[in-house]
Amino acid sequence: MLDNLRMRLALAVGWATFAVFLAFASPAHFWLDSGEIGASGFELGVMHPPGAPGYALLLRAATTLPVGSVGFRMAVLSSLLAGVTVGGLVGLLRERGVHPWVAVGAAVWLAASWTFSRQARVVEIYALQGALMVVVLWGFAPLRADESGTRRRLLGTLAAVWSVWCFGDARLALALPVMVGWVVALRRRRPWARWAPLAVVAASAVILAVPLASVRGPVADWGDPDTLRTLWDHLMASSIRNAYAEQIWPSSGAMWQLNIEAVLAGLSEDLGPLGPTLGLCAVIGLAWRPEPAAGDTRVAAGLAGLVGIELLYAVAINPMGVAQRQTGLVTALLLAVAVAELVRRHVQPRGRAVWAVVPILFVVLTLPAALTTGEDLGNTRSWGPAAWTRGTLEQLPPGAMVLTQSDDLAAGLLFAQVVEGARPDVIAVPAQHLYKPVPDALLPGSPGHDVWSAAQSGTTEGERIVAAIGAHQSAVAVEAPTVTIFAGVPWWSDRGVLPVRVAGLSPALQSTLPQAPSIEGTLERWDARLPAPEDRVRLAWAMANDARARVRVYQDAQGALKILQATTSRVSEHVPGPWVALGALQDRFGDRLGAIESTRRALALTPGRAAALENLALYLARDRATLQEAEEVARRAVALRPERGKGWIRLAAVLDAKGDSDGASAARRHADELLQ
Repeated sequence: MLDNLRMRLALAVGWATFAVFLAFASPAHFWLDSGEIGASGFELGVMHPPGAPGYALLLRAATTLPVGSVGFRMAVLSSLLAGVTVGGLVGLLRERGVHPWVAVGAAVWLAASWTFSRQARVVEIYALQGALMVVVLWGFAPLRADESGTRRRLLGTLAAVWSVWCFGDARLALALPVMVGWVVALRRRRPWARWAPLAVVAASAVILAVPLASVRGPVADWGDPDTLRTLWDHLMASSIRNAYAEQIWPSSGAMWQLNIEAVLAGLSEDLGPLGPTLGLCAVIGLAWRPEPAAGDTRVAAGLAGLVGIELLYAVAINPMGVAQRQTGLVTALLLAVAVAELVRRHVQPRGRAVWAVVPILFVVLTLPAALTTGEDLGNTRSWGPAAWTRGTLEQLPPGAMVLTQSDDLAAGLLFAQVVEGARPDVIAVPAQHLYKPVPDALLPGSPGHDVWSAAQSGTTEGERIVAAIGAHQSAVAVEAPTVTIFAGVPWWSDRGVLPVRVAGLSPALQSTLPQAPSIEGTLERWDARLPAPEDRVRLAWAMANDARARVRVYQDAQGALKILQATTSRVSEHVPGPWVALGALQDRFGDRLGAIESTRRALALTPGRAAALENLALYLARDRATLQEAEEVARRAVALRPERGKGWIRLAAVLDAKGDSDGASAARRHADELLQ
């Protein structure tokens, strides 16, 4: 009877969670950060590694629902997985003897957290991570070695192995403990240990979805898992780790500190101001003095180990994912378990104290988290990303080729063409992937095949892009042509490609440049189409790139200055890039104080931004009254990123201005060593 009551409570909370999140699920076809699975991941399966093997198959099943837009149907899956996570948490806590009010309070606290709530309403992979972790916790909870225990251990093994294939933090947290637990169980002749290898094979079958999807839709196959080596690289996200190598495992103590502060700030947004402190204290307290009851020591040690690994992963391995809400969901789940366990141990034995303490505790924890989460609803229900893609397609003439460099636009264009059938005449090419072989889906003689084939002749990224442009016989458009991979691509005046360089540009070619769009025209066009705060962030970045083009292409620094001023004052003041660029132009026009102020605004948003620190040191060094601060800022830059030669060069210049020739010489030698 008691087991039935526990199950009914867990089911009730799970279904209620599903219904609430479904009511606020994103209706948009794809969301801001759709690169993980691809905007049309339910159809093509693989794009941006590592993705989550098997998740695209679940999305495909979700699209068979006869209600709402395609995006809403896929978001139903996230809401359902969130319901499984929250309901499973209640069932797990009730089985541990936690009071029903405490279990429900912990579940509501988790559901109200920003990261969890967002992942429950959008098409992303992390709701799956939460559901798998709950099954792992349930499957490996201490219990008797009976037939029921065997089934639970096998389900826990299935969930753990699937999670290991999908998520980097799960590889660190689960792979070794599950292996060790299996070896111990095998030595003790536990029944589940004999069946565990079969569970591992069954869970690993999800990997097959990656190469099968690659064969089915290779044009969208960014991972290119055609061999065991490339499949392994895809699953381990080798390309992502290489691209963000500088941000993985901080190279200085100062950067460790910044990342720790950012992670704790993110948890405070998720769980309320008191949540992280109480949760971490609960984890430490449970591990420090576990109860003598059977299994409590293992529970406390397991919670501490999992929380420690999750925090290490967020701080040292994926710090760039904190702001994007890629980490924190599992941490919040574990902290909710720890707090509930703490209440079970110290409050429940006091009888009626539960009725007085628990409501106050979880209201104090949940209310601030819920208020912060509510502000995010507009972001996830916005059609801004779809409008952004459609706005791109509207600008393209018939037969044009568009070269993209962001995951957002590449995924959006793929969705628009494959799912919606929009603009089949346009060739959309992710320019950063031109190094890969010609996709099998591009038939010989087709425009796309000719472009991709021509790109194979290049040895560098820039050469491949130039070759692709040269092979296309119609207009070419380039996403953000003045930055990153397009920064070195030359001007192709006969194709209408946006120019990137103007060095040596003849007057005749200068006259062929298209008219730069006006600031008012840009704002008028996009104001109504990008209403949410994160939509405005997207527009701010685009306008900052436009400002760079004004300088590099049109040699119009004054126009660029006006764009950046409009960006920071009328679009979004929460994007650091425009502030850094604005400061550089203000300094160029002699407004040193304005440059300092703008750069400080950028650093307030991202304290560890190397370019902003180096620029600020330069501006401060121009006045002897602020030379000491300039040195402090320059030293801060090299302390955070000692591997950057530019920071040491800036420090050398500041020390020269102070008259410290020996220190300047040492800094220059260090820079030379790094730049060799």
